Amino acid sequence: MSALFDKFLIPAAVGLIVTGLTAAASWLYRRRRSSLTPPRVLRRFSLLGTTGADGGPVQYETTRAPGSVITRRIGSLSHRFELTEAPLGDGTFAAEPLDHL
Repeated sequence: MSALFDKFLIPAAVGLIVTGLTAAASWLYRRRRSSLTPPRVLRRFSLLGTTGADGGPVQYETTRAPGSVITRRIGSLSHRFELTEAPLGDGTFAAEPLDHL
């Protein structure tokens, strides 16, 4: 009985305890990390270097975070813009062109 206990039951019990602790730590980490993400906010961006029908810059609304890159079709060409946190005077944020217009 002692040989069976030493060779099988103790390592099996330790393995189950380690697995349980790892699962609990992983669950706590995912729970804490998901609670730290900020809520998404709808923002309006002005695509710099573009002109809409009213003569002003084309505007784009999204919940994407600043620093994201978006692709918009302007005319027959696709252009990439980087969303920034730079506020403009009209209450929108700047979206800077990455491609030469």
